[in-house]
Amino acid sequence: MSLLSMLTLIFFLIASISDIFIPFIISTKYPNYSHLKLTISELGSHVSPVKRKESINLIFVGFMFIIGGILQELLFLSINVLSIFKNLYVIGIIIFGLGCIIAGKYPEDPKGEEESKDGKIHGIGSGIGFLFLLMNPFYALFIEEFVIILNIILFILGILTFSLFIVSEKKNGILGLTGLWQRLNLIVLYSCLIINLLFLFNN
Repeated sequence: MSLLSMLTLIFFLIASISDIFIPFIISTKYPNYSHLKLTISELGSHVSPVKRKESINLIFVGFMFIIGGILQELLFLSINVLSIFKNLYVIGIIIFGLGCIIAGKYPEDPKGEEESKDGKIHGIGSGIGFLFLLMNPFYALFIEEFVIILNIILFILGILTFSLFIVSEKKNGILGLTGLWQRLNLIVLYSCLIINLLFLFNN
């Protein structure tokens, strides 16, 4: 296991843990917040009592992914990964990181409120970031150092959970659990980065 591999893994783990688990901690100061029904970004809305903390966390997560993406590119170069899809894979990570920073700087509107300028910027930034990272399991199919069947599964799960996340705001019952589908989608996409990285350790 090289030092570069270890550093890349550390940055991805820190970013992933911060984005998924820190909200569970700070949400204890947000009365009636539901992790199943509300998005993580709701913690950063202007009515949230923890908006500053979530904003800082999102920006931090963004920088961690950008640095992790740069390290991933250096790792690809160090073991002579030749596929052009490695560039798209790295770009997906970095664009997602930029999306996190934008989402942290421009807060989402509270659920049910009319969309503001900041809310639109938040939606565009985070939406583009999600879409770019969502494609990474697909790009990984064309990088021979990764495991094809694993990334097929991750890509299918990523598309499924992202689709459920998108339609959930207009649904009721389990299909309407926006927060749940967002978090499951993040877990799938972050797993793609971490698991694929582990397969490079032997190279």
